[in-house]
Amino acid sequence: MKSYSILLALIFLSITVVFAQEEEEGPTPLGPGKGSAAIYLGPVAGFNRAVHSANLASFADDPLCPFFTNGASNGFFVGAFYEQILGGITSKHSIIARILYNTMPATFTKEGDTYPSLVDDGKGGYTTVYSSTRHTLDLTYSMLTVEAMYKFNIAYGLVVTGGPTFDYVLSSNLLQKMELVEPDNVKFKRSVDDKRIVRYENNDRTIVTWDGPPARPTQQNQDVKENSIRFSLKFGVAYEIITGTKIDIIPGIYYNLGVTNVNNVESWKVSSIQAGVDIRFTL
Repeated sequence: MKSYSILLALIFLSITVVFAQEEEEGPTPLGPGKGSAAIYLGPVAGFNRAVHSANLASFADDPLCPFFTNGASNGFFVGAFYEQILGGITSKHSIIARILYNTMPATFTKEGDTYPSLVDDGKGGYTTVYSSTRHTLDLTYSMLTVEAMYKFNIAYGLVVTGGPTFDYVLSSNLLQKMELVEPDNVKFKRSVDDKRIVRYENNDRTIVTWDGPPARPTQQNQDVKENSIRFSLKFGVAYEIITGTKIDIIPGIYYNLGVTNVNNVESWKVSSIQAGVDIRFTL
């Protein structure tokens, strides 16, 4: 993940440096200009491929339990943007501010070990069968996002953008389970004393070990708190489709690199590959 982030950042920086020396004196075949306004507004919507980089124990107090390391899922974003041209209307430089509703969920899966179990054979005795387990973790994660992006217009409608984003977590929930995969004729033996167990599901073939905020307390640290603010760096490329009217279409693809952690204890960062479309109205 770090190597991909560094590579994308270098590509973005290289393109910007190469073309930043070009000063647009007026509309040209390589830079036909933006029209007659220096301010643009419009809606924006798109797709998130959220990628969570983490190191989470499936049972917080068990040092021998499997660890979740990487999770991913699909989300979306929707909102509005404001663009201010810096300088004259033919300038290649502008600032874009966006306010978005963002979802970046994740699903983690970790196959468990195979265990021997005793099963009633129906004849007053027991037979040994081997059962396999699976650990799953599902996170819902929605945020109110504010972006402040710098945009440079390269040529032929191709633009590069980059800048910080600030997210306020609106809602989140972590659902963690341990499931029996096979065989079909076994189930967990209920325990009333194990505080790690929230409830049993699926005819006692599934144990829910956490259902709450992504901040599980442990014996070593009871003061685990979810971070309500997420900070990230976003950069990418877009293409301006100039329609000749007051409405332009701007598809783009971006990488949103999470900097802060989901909670105050665990190393758990949320990043996203984003593809979206701005519908730009000229004022």
